[in-house]
Amino acid sequence: MSTLGESPAVLAKRKHVKNNIWCPKTNVEDDPWCDPDNPKMISYKDTVKATSVIKEHIAKTPLNRSKCCVQFNMELYYKFETVHRTGSFLERAALYSLSMLDDEQRAAGVITASLGNWGLALAYHGQRLNVPVTVVIPYTDKCKVILRYQNYGANIIQHGKDLSEAIRKAFIIKSERQNLTYINGYDHPHVIAASGSIALEILEQLPQTDVVLVPVGGGGLIAGIATVAKKLKPEIKIYGIEPKKCCSFFKAMENDNPFQTVVGATVAELLAVPKAGFNAFYTARSLIDKMVLVEDNWISRAILHLTEEEKMVTEGAGATALSAFFATPIILPELKGKTVVCVVSGGNTDYFTLCRNIERAKAIEGRLIKMRFTLSGNQLTEQRVKILRIIAKTSCNILQCRCEEALLEESFRKIYLTLICETASHEHACVVKRIMDSMFLDYKFSEDPYNPIQSCVCFPNPMLY
Repeated sequence: MSTLGESPAVLAKRKHVKNNIWCPKTNVEDDPWCDPDNPKMISYKDTVKATSVIKEHIAKTPLNRSKCCVQFNMELYYKFETVHRTGSFLERAALYSLSMLDDEQRAAGVITASLGNWGLALAYHGQRLNVPVTVVIPYTDKCKVILRYQNYGANIIQHGKDLSEAIRKAFIIKSERQNLTYINGYDHPHVIAASGSIALEILEQLPQTDVVLVPVGGGGLIAGIATVAKKLKPEIKIYGIEPKKCCSFFKAMENDNPFQTVVGATVAELLAVPKAGFNAFYTARSLIDKMVLVEDNWISRAILHLTEEEKMVTEGAGATALSAFFATPIILPELKGKTVVCVVSGGNTDYFTLCRNIERAKAIEGRLIKMRFTLSGNQLTEQRVKILRIIAKTSCNILQCRCEEALLEESFRKIYLTLICETASHEHACVVKRIMDSMFLDYKFSEDPYNPIQSCVCFPNPMLY
């Protein structure tokens, strides 16, 4: 007796499971350069050596004074690492790491796992130096990133939902091809040492620097900068700024040892490292004066500020250091009147993400408001005209106007009018809201003008004051 098999409904519910090839000997601890039982402390001499190797190919990046020093009440400068060919500070680390390979390792190639910037930098310099590069990245919807990898000649493998799964896949591939060299993009000693060249430039360009604010993910950047800065100027302060949704380094400081953490979706997606680097942590932990956790809302506002005021496009990770100044209430009052340098670590963002952050920041600041009106009766057109005239008299810009019919309401003649308007400021938005409150009953602000009162978790606390 023949059968057509199980029905599509049954097949659709069945969960197909693929066997993952996994070996207990294949994990991040197999990396001899990043041994949790024997962390490697990076020294000032290591950074000087790295700088001497890369200086002929990596130009000094600009250190620009902010146009808004009066607004921030400090001498604020930006160290723009966005000007590199691939748009991030990691070109320093990629060039140095590849330069330190022997001829056999260069011929065999390297493999790494990356969230974006590290893989791009390694692919670019690998192409320049004729070193084959394989990059494992988590699944992403950013087709442009994959295209850039391919343009630099890298072999791209997509695997996993986060960096931890991508790292595991990279080591599985390495176990199958023993001649490949794995380079950790935030914890390899060469990566940390090369990152320290940024501090050498900062103190050469601005010797009077009091504080350096550094974005933190896996910890390689702040470890390199802190090592150099504290050696050349012991009284300088190093602040690490890390997103609250992915704070593996902050938790490592609390726990006094790196451990696997859960990372959430964040505006600073390139800092979403689930486990801080051991070399980075043990190098930097005694050199960091303060760790600050920041909200996504603050990072979006920093992106908007850099775009509008400083005329500089940055990614979420790149704007993270500056975001600490957009906290409400103020969380770094001790920096008033100081000379402060914010490291803007990268500028790789796509059009959609940039626009979304700008819109989000404007909404947070009350400069973008959304109103929804319920209109009914026989004079729908007249009601709409009245609303639009009032909006026009408030000097708002109407960016979107959408009408939707009510489908299941008792009244057949009922519509919903949604307006998205641009205002000049939070105060202007509040004026608009008061006018609408006085003239209309059946309406609401979908998102009230945002005036947050938030607190920040900082580490450590009393030792700083």
